[in-house]
Amino acid sequence: MMAQLMLGPDSPLARFIDGFAPRTGQIEMAAAVSQALRQQVPLVVEAGTGTGKTLAYLAPAAASGLKVVVSTGTRTLQDQVQGKELPLLRQALAPELTWAVLKGRTNYLCRRRFLGLSAQPDLSLPGLSGALSFLEDWLESTSSGDLDEVRGQGLPAALAGEISSNSEQCLGGRCPLRQDCFLMEARRRASEARIVVVNHHLFLADLVLRAGGHGEALPRYQAVIFDEAHILPEVATQSFGVSLGQQRLSLFLRDLLREAPGQAQSAQAAGRVEAAGKRLFGQLRRLLGPGGRISLSPEQLEDLSPASGELQAALDALAQSLPGNDEVSEALAGRAQALALDLQAAARPVPGHSVAWAESRGGASLHLSPVEVGPHLQEALYALQSRLVFTSATLAATDDLEPFCRRLGLPGETRRKIVASPFDPASQALLYVPRHMPGPASSQFPGAVAQQVAELLGHSRGRAFVLFTSHRNLETVSGLLDGHLPYPMLVQGQAPRLELLRRFVAESPCVLLATASFWQGVDVPGPALSAVIVDKLPFAPPDDPLVAARCQRLEEEEGKSGFAHLLVPEAILSLKQGLGRLLRTPTDRGLLAVLDARLVSKGYGRRFLKALEPVPLTHDLDQVARFFAAEGQAEG
Repeated sequence: MMAQLMLGPDSPLARFIDGFAPRTGQIEMAAAVSQALRQQVPLVVEAGTGTGKTLAYLAPAAASGLKVVVSTGTRTLQDQVQGKELPLLRQALAPELTWAVLKGRTNYLCRRRFLGLSAQPDLSLPGLSGALSFLEDWLESTSSGDLDEVRGQGLPAALAGEISSNSEQCLGGRCPLRQDCFLMEARRRASEARIVVVNHHLFLADLVLRAGGHGEALPRYQAVIFDEAHILPEVATQSFGVSLGQQRLSLFLRDLLREAPGQAQSAQAAGRVEAAGKRLFGQLRRLLGPGGRISLSPEQLEDLSPASGELQAALDALAQSLPGNDEVSEALAGRAQALALDLQAAARPVPGHSVAWAESRGGASLHLSPVEVGPHLQEALYALQSRLVFTSATLAATDDLEPFCRRLGLPGETRRKIVASPFDPASQALLYVPRHMPGPASSQFPGAVAQQVAELLGHSRGRAFVLFTSHRNLETVSGLLDGHLPYPMLVQGQAPRLELLRRFVAESPCVLLATASFWQGVDVPGPALSAVIVDKLPFAPPDDPLVAARCQRLEEEEGKSGFAHLLVPEAILSLKQGLGRLLRTPTDRGLLAVLDARLVSKGYGRRFLKALEPVPLTHDLDQVARFFAAEGQAEG
């Protein structure tokens, strides 16, 4: 009844939304969310694109009287919720509604670090003097200290990390400038608001802090709504793991030199830490070879043990050498001890529960990650809170939400609901798969992909994302196409992600080449994005440490094929998300092209095709041409 009043034919929203019309799926979802909050039972709801899911969960949250945290996966949705939907709800339905946005630490300027850098400028940072002057002027006008206000303007990317602070660098209550801290002020506003909008990384960081007895990053809340919940398992895997890499160690040593200079004993201890770190990470790099990521076997961990133990001892000695008579030294000693503890933990995986691995991205690093996040979430969240809503446009590979629930370890009483999209994919979309292509492992595959892409772009008139499952294929195909397309061609890496998306729309018709993960959180409604072209089926690499560990667990504990029960469903979800990028409004039309003949030649391909129904399938480029010609006639 409440959902009908808020979103039905007589909704007050009709006075504020042009062309307002009730949506059956939106009302159904709002009723389910309202019931879940009232009865304190977790709810998982897949709401197809066009449902209007944001209002479907915000309206009952606003009406509940509860302190609600809304956790999103992307900055785009966070901005939409606080800048569009919440003001609309307050205007139409809940005049007393208050909200606040709370971001992670590194989004806020740290006055202490900014003043320290101003007093001792690091001349290696490009454009530093002009940026510092710009930021001084900005500080006189900003009330939030949110660095997003100046990103892409007078704030170089290299400088942002120097003037914000992560949890290790923050002095917290011991900071002499805590009364003027932007982060503390943001947390104060969040404590007073009824709805607090955060992202998954911050929410899970708060869970880890609370579970470890190390304070909290969020105010106390009575309910949580997770939007874009499909990425929650991956974020939780990162949050409940530990890692130590060259970058983290180098940042610590640089802060030590900058903030506690002149201590001879500490300087000697720091030298020993640096030398021990070089030995450990040098050994890791030799183990990694040309590969980017590997699992570490018990034998490899044993081989690393002497170098690891040496670094732990050096860090402990450094912590002891720092005088404990000031806030900065105490914080630095705590960081050294935390590094030593993480290093110790990363070297001790528990078979079947956690996996140790290493990677070479941005310098060598050592990691420990949980194989499954369910037990961690059960202890840190489900045991304490049952008013939980998980939603996304794509949660189920087919019509079964059970795999998602199992992945998150949700309680058995969790309710499940699927709300179909009101769009008509049978008429709005087309799936193209060429019958004859070289296999993805063939040396001829990139050339064939480039040829297919050029032909497809001729029919779509640009306006496409071309997405690759590997950086190697991205580089090869972009090189083959460079200078041969009659449209602006953007390539991932040329500029920051948000800048590429802005240019993609501004310079339409345009073509953007990127890795497949690029489409997460992308929202380009209208004809600017009319085709998503994928080079091959987006299977996760089977030798990825976490993928391999999860497959092994499935096979050993449940007797199930890791490929059939993990890799295939997750690849199907990725393709469905790609289709969702195309159809953002009832008038959008788009082509999803998969240049991988395995989709029609392999038995498992039928599962993909079934999941993408009722989108029509074609192998004929002439039909692609007719599809886009019909779009032109409709516009005429």
